[in-house]
Amino acid sequence: MGRSFEANKFLGSRSTDSLAQRIRVIALLGGRLCRDVSDNPSLGARLKADLTSNVTVSVVAVLCALVALFAFAQVDGSPTGSLLLALNVAVFVPYAYEQYWPVEYAGGAAVVWTVSAALVTTGLFVGVYQLALGVAPTEYTAGIAFLVTVAVQYAATTLFMRVRQNA
Repeated sequence: MGRSFEANKFLGSRSTDSLAQRIRVIALLGGRLCRDVSDNPSLGARLKADLTSNVTVSVVAVLCALVALFAFAQVDGSPTGSLLLALNVAVFVPYAYEQYWPVEYAGGAAVVWTVSAALVTTGLFVGVYQLALGVAPTEYTAGIAFLVTVAVQYAATTLFMRVRQNA
């Protein structure tokens, strides 16, 4: 008795709703739901857009990672350090570019940015690795260098992003 007309309409009061009215309401709601779902891109379309949005940066980062992997393996001989350095360059450089870097580059500028970021990352990793050799056991040095490098990467890119946004 205390329900409103809308409550009667959706809860099924026999006195105010007929079966035909309920069907119309369900059809209208279903049409609205279908329209909302069709406005969203499919998972495949979103995946393709993500994979091809910064393909230059990703490809150059992978090539730089391979060079860093082989170079570090020749200098130090640590397979763990080589792998973590390559992972850092191949994965975290493009991720930092996509998520935090405020400027989007195309073509040659993207290549230059990626090579520069890879060189800075490699230099930071090697420097921290050498410092960690003096203070930590050898089996932890690669992990320490990896974690410190990733932290410095994100700190630098987020700081640059904030400075650029406030300028």
